[in-house]
Amino acid sequence: MLICPHPTIIIDGVFFQLYKSGIARVWRSLLREWVNTGFAKHLLFLDRAETAPIIPGVKYRLIPPYDYNDTESDRQLLQEICDQEEADLFISTYYTNPLSTTSVLMVHDMIPEVVGTNLDQPIWQEKRHSIHHASAYIAVSKNTAGDLVKFFPEVDPATITVAPNGIDHSFAPGTPEAISSFKHKYGIDKPYFLLSGGRRGYKNTIVFFQAFAQLISKHGFDIVCTGGTTHLETEFRAYTTGTTVHMLHLEDNELPLAYSGAVALVYPSQYEGFGLPIIEAMACGCPVITSPNASIPEVAGQAALYIQSNDINGLTSALCEVQKPEVRESLIQAGLQQAKQFSWTKMAQQVGSALIAATLIPLNLSDRNLIVFPDWNQPEEVFCTELADVIRAIATHPDRNSMTLLIHSNGISTEDTNLVLSSITMNLLLEEELEVDAGLEISLVSNLSSIQWQLLLTRVQGCIALPHEDQAAIDAVNARQLPTLEIHQLLTPSTN
Repeated sequence: MLICPHPTIIIDGVFFQLYKSGIARVWRSLLREWVNTGFAKHLLFLDRAETAPIIPGVKYRLIPPYDYNDTESDRQLLQEICDQEEADLFISTYYTNPLSTTSVLMVHDMIPEVVGTNLDQPIWQEKRHSIHHASAYIAVSKNTAGDLVKFFPEVDPATITVAPNGIDHSFAPGTPEAISSFKHKYGIDKPYFLLSGGRRGYKNTIVFFQAFAQLISKHGFDIVCTGGTTHLETEFRAYTTGTTVHMLHLEDNELPLAYSGAVALVYPSQYEGFGLPIIEAMACGCPVITSPNASIPEVAGQAALYIQSNDINGLTSALCEVQKPEVRESLIQAGLQQAKQFSWTKMAQQVGSALIAATLIPLNLSDRNLIVFPDWNQPEEVFCTELADVIRAIATHPDRNSMTLLIHSNGISTEDTNLVLSSITMNLLLEEELEVDAGLEISLVSNLSSIQWQLLLTRVQGCIALPHEDQAAIDAVNARQLPTLEIHQLLTPSTN
């Protein structure tokens, strides 16, 4: 068993077994960032049949490949691994999950739901199962978060963290010499429009070819397609007579040059969960022509030429407009500024914080969270009396249904703590007829790491003072920063 410092977060690398598309780039980038920040020490990456990217500083565990025909066995396997590794949290690079360990789901898009794909296919059944199983969610755009709630209204928007994708530093304007060398290598001898990724369906690339065919100057341009199939689809060929179409599958270091040398990236997509090519192109000083759909305005901002998805004449005009020096320069400068808003470093920090927050889900935090640090070294009658006073005050508080009492329990076993609390609540129930169990949330806090304490304290509104407290524990977790509340203040509902 590989030891990860608490909290331990398991990542299933299943996506790398199944596909090689943009989601793989997202996870490779996040892992590299987490190695740089030290967050990777909390991670264990499950390598499906030696398909994972090997990144120095990441801990791996080799496991069998995923099989859509035996998903129940896979869930059992993942749960066994979580138990063996004493995992606090699970997240998958795609749609897998264990049986019971707290899980977070990263949602990259809701394309199947939006475009009407057959959702009975195994892959989408597993997506639905993962959505229902997850306790928290990470969406790569506000639009994707909204679509998640739209199609799955049982998902609480408060459980969704929006963490936009980033962009690698390698995406930057290429030098004239490097661009010339790139074009020479691939036999590109004319100015060219760039298409990125798939071309059929919601990608709506047919509109580009129809608009391009209307250009009076079309024979003065080439078309470069990156990604997608290795041949131009039949339905597009009628619009490219007399035009050279380059079907390229580029190395990572060549893609920025493809963007840098293009007249424009043309991206008339009808739906995107994020739209990574748009921001990559902008970072390389490539003007972008796109459509104001789904997440695209979040990514492109005011730095793109927008055309409606099926406006062929509008796109033809935009293909002409982008060639004007003043328009082109304006788009390039606006795009370079827009791209600065997105980084893998920023996304890694947001996702990392969301994962740590998810490890705190078992604490059942509420709108108002208060904490006490009993001195468990005192005689039992002392800490029992003090805790009884606190529980009595909260149990009689009008806002108790929106409060959580956190009890620091390092230094005492969970079993002993539960016995103490059971005894206190039973006495309050019998002696004072308090409805202690009605709307009263009590959670024990023990064995949290410094990174968890740092986040937890931002969610705690106050520390309830006790006559006898564990002063060392208060100092150790930096809880002095919290407002101190006397028990009598809890009797005042307006106290913040």
